[in-house]
Amino acid sequence: MRMSGTASPSQVLARLQFYRERLRQEGAIWFLTRIIKRAWVVFAWVLLLPVTVLLHAAGYRRVTVFTDRIGHLSADIDCFLKEKALGRLPDRRWFVLAPPHRIANPCLLDYWREHVPVISSAAMCGLLEAMTWWRFMAFDISHYSSKVNATSIYYEISAQWGERDPIIRLTDEHAARGRKVLESMGMPRDAWFVCFHAREGGFSQADEIIQSHRNSDVLRLIPAMEQVIARGGWCIRMGDPSMRRLPPIAKVIDYAHHPVRSDWMDVFLCASCRFFVGNSSGLTIVSSIFGVPSALANMVPLSALGFHPRDISIPKLFHLKGETDYMRFPELFACPIADYRYALFYQDAGVEVEENSAEDIRDLVAEMLDRLDGKFVETDEDRKLQQRYRSLFRPGHYAYGAASRVGAAFLRKYRHLLD
Repeated sequence: MRMSGTASPSQVLARLQFYRERLRQEGAIWFLTRIIKRAWVVFAWVLLLPVTVLLHAAGYRRVTVFTDRIGHLSADIDCFLKEKALGRLPDRRWFVLAPPHRIANPCLLDYWREHVPVISSAAMCGLLEAMTWWRFMAFDISHYSSKVNATSIYYEISAQWGERDPIIRLTDEHAARGRKVLESMGMPRDAWFVCFHAREGGFSQADEIIQSHRNSDVLRLIPAMEQVIARGGWCIRMGDPSMRRLPPIAKVIDYAHHPVRSDWMDVFLCASCRFFVGNSSGLTIVSSIFGVPSALANMVPLSALGFHPRDISIPKLFHLKGETDYMRFPELFACPIADYRYALFYQDAGVEVEENSAEDIRDLVAEMLDRLDGKFVETDEDRKLQQRYRSLFRPGHYAYGAASRVGAAFLRKYRHLLD
């Protein structure tokens, strides 16, 4: 769990809730190990401080990427490299630490190695992690995607990058290998496909207690899958074996439960799909960094939008406990609820988070298909609703400055929540 900067009382409570749950799951040995590790880091930092200062003066900087989560492994390095390419960063001897036991996707990391030095030796990572613990030789990138109650700079960088080519592309060998696997699963060589992902709680049970508000029901994706199939495409359900199985559907591959699952296949699918149907979980950003747009449902917090300029998203809806009427968007954006990042915050505020209906997700996917086919017609009303919704964002909201859009059908249906 990463919390940067000065923590508010609610953030401290969320942190305590997280560690209490980890202690319950892992036992006292886990807690003791953490204390010993932190003590060693402080001791090593003091011991190595003279060398650290010299290396800092020589321009060495560790880019503090959170490599054991796929979203951060994607967004953080992508944002760093784009910011660097845009001339917004000084010349430094940049490097990333990626200990062997903390790599979310080794294949994706190999793509990044072509653009920034990555150190994966356990011993070297331990040493450099201690040396960069405080102040020296570290480039803190928490403002890219991790800041709580603050704007993510990744939106600004993505908007400035626009439609330029992505930093990384699939190699021909990787693409051919992935296509061969899809053929073995029954998909024709010339077929196009869309990836689908619904976040569930089984993947990261350690922080489920504070992230459960981000989950959604995969069965609500089925009408959207049917839209893709009706237009001639195939559907790939992404995820891991802890997730609920899909019922058998023609032209739908439940990859989350398929024996071909692998780190390289995950990357291939995200990078090769026509678009990605996701949510606020990090897997969708793998598509983004390869230049693939996403249709994002169940976005939460309310102030979150898609990072890629061609992304379309719709947020979860909110109502007070014991009430059925949805809270209005101006009311939500005018108070801290729009930026709530942890389940505890909603509970304390007496607010319930409601996931999008299957119909709203279907309409979102239909809009993305129409846009990619050049068939979407934006009306004057659509433009006004889009402008009205985006005008609610203020500096400090997570997605302030984003270039992506909100689903047109969603804004039409819930226009009364904009009053």
